[in-house]
Formats: sequence, C-alpha cells, structure tokens
Amino acid sequence: MMRLRDATRADARDLAHLINLAGEGLPEYLWGQMAQGGAAALAIGAQRAGREEGGFSYRHARVCIARGRVVGMILAYRLPDDGGLEALDDAPAPVQPLLRLEALVPGSWYINGIATLPAARRKGVGRLLMAQAEASAIAAGCQELSLIVAEENRRAGAFYHRLGFRELASLPLVPWPGCPHGGRWRLMTRRLEATHRSFAIAPPPASRR
Repeated sequence: MMRLRDATRADARDLAHLINLAGEGLPEYLWGQMAQGGAAALAIGAQRAGREEGGFSYRHARVCIARGRVVGMILAYRLPDDGGLEALDDAPAPVQPLLRLEALVPGSWYINGIATLPAARRKGVGRLLMAQAEASAIAAGCQELSLIVAEENRRAGAFYHRLGFRELASLPLVPWPGCPHGGRWRLMTRRLEATHRSFAIAPPPASRR
C-alpha cells in the first residue's frame, strides 16, 4: 500500500539521495563544490533539503511511502511570474542552461525533480507523484506544468510524453565531472484545463515508472 505525505525535515537525507537520482548526479557535483572540511557532498545536500527556504527545501517536497519507508519523491513549486535571469552569471556553468529554460515558463508549476528508488519503479509511484503535482498546480492557480529532462534519458522523456507533456524548447547540456551523457536539456510543458482528465484517474500499466 502506497501513500503520499508532505515531506518533513526528517526526510532530508532521503530527499538528497532522490533529487540526486533525478538530477543524474548534477546535484551531488554542485554540493561537492560547497563542501568544506571533508564534508560529504550528500551530507551538504541533506543540509540544504532541511532548510525552510530555497528551491531545494523539504517544504516543496512530497514523498511516497511504502512499507514504512520513502520510495519516491517529487519537488515542485510555482516559478516566479517575472522569469528573471538576474542570478544567471553567478550560477555554475552546468546550471545556466537550466535557468535559461526555466525563464521561458514563468508562473508555471515547475517539477524540479521526481525520482523513485530503483526497487520501487514500474509500480505506479511516478504516476502517483505526478498526479499530486497536478493537484498542487491547480490549487496554486497555475495553468501549466513544466519540467526539464535530459534528451538522452529516453525512458523519462517517454513517460512524460505519455502524460501529455510536449517539448517547448531545448538547450545544449553543459557537462560536469561524472556527467553520464551529453546531448541537450528538454523543457517540456503541459497545459492544465478544468476538463482535462487527471493523471490519477486510470491505474498505471506495469510498464510505467
């Protein structure tokens, strides 16, 4: 039996691990740049997940629980309406194309990251979390869902496409140490309409993540 709940500060380590899976190692690389005194990168990530503010905060996350443990999470929030790029020049090079793509969808409900533990995949966790994102977006008055996925992550791209997302724009990926591939980042969006069927209406086939 799976259930969703709001993340708490106690989930910070799980959130760091899962957002790093979603980000294909980019978060761990960035945390490593912040680490001092021999601190582990994932420990820095957990500290950041435990913050009250900031994009990567437990307050923006929902987790999926199965058999008493966190098996998946989604981190999502409304992007600013102005779509500004004031902080672009100060951002690490691998992050800059992501910020440029985010700026194209101001005011949208942005899915910063969604991830499921490998052992829990293809059991409907991803679809359940995406249904939560839709409900949160509607409650926040957003008219659009948005997310960014690497074009070479074809399984994730196909999953989003089945849920009605379409590519709006793309930019070249700037590799980081340990980056698993090259290619481009794809900005995908889906309009929300009152008459649109929810992700949660139909049970997910076993083949879906």
